[in-house]
Amino acid sequence: MLRLAFLLSLALLPACATIVNGSSQTVTVSTAPPAATCTLERVGERIGAIAATPGSVRIDKSKNDLSVTCSKSGYQTATVTHSSKFSGATFGNFIAGGAVGFIVDASTGANFSYPEDIRLELAQAAMPRGPGISLNTPTSDGAPRAMPV
Repeated sequence: MLRLAFLLSLALLPACATIVNGSSQTVTVSTAPPAATCTLERVGERIGAIAATPGSVRIDKSKNDLSVTCSKSGYQTATVTHSSKFSGATFGNFIAGGAVGFIVDASTGANFSYPEDIRLELAQAAMPRGPGISLNTPTSDGAPRAMPV
C-alpha cells in the first residue's frame, strides 16, 4: 500500500514544460514566392505537409532536427533544417518536482521547441537551353556555311 501511494505521488509531481508548453506546437511555413508545397521531416520520417504556403501544421516536439523542403513549378526546391531548442521551463522541475518532471518532459519532447515561423526563398529555376540557332551564310562559291552558336 505504501508503494502504491509513493507511485501515485510521483505521478502527481509536475512536469513544467509539459504543463506550460505542451508536447506539440504549431509551425508556420512561408515561402517567397508563395503557393509552394512543403513537407516537414524528422529523422527521415514525414511528420507534416503544407499544400500551399503560407500554411501551418501542428507537430510533436522532439530533440531531433526538423527539415522543411518546399517546391514549386518553375523554381528550385529548397530545404532548411532547424535544430530544436531546449526549453527553460524544464528547469522548474528541479525546483518543484525533481527528476520525475524532467523525465516526463524529456519523454514527451516538451522540453524542446522549434521556431514558430520558418521562411524559405525559392530561386527561379534556370531556363533549359534549347538547341542553338545556326545562321547559314553562303561561302564565296554559294554553298551554305554553318556559323557557330
